[in-house]
Amino acid sequence: MKENAMDTRLWTVVRFPAGVWSGGGSRTDPDYSGCEVYLITAESLEKAKKKAQAVRARLVKKGSDLPTQASPYQAS
Repeated sequence: MKENAMDTRLWTVVRFPAGVWSGGGSRTDPDYSGCEVYLITAESLEKAKKKAQAVRARLVKKGSDLPTQASPYQAS
């Protein structure tokens, strides 16, 4: 059986105010100061972006506060 934990890492995924998703940098990057910041464990940046988009959709649906650089969303 393949060990999934060995294939994953923690990704920083951000959503810029214009709605563009990006990631891979440090969560403290000054470029991310006005962004929503998500810390997501996944196999690739693309998978992490998809997970972050799903998390954001749930937060918006619930009317919850969106994560910021000062208080990022961290998947548990």
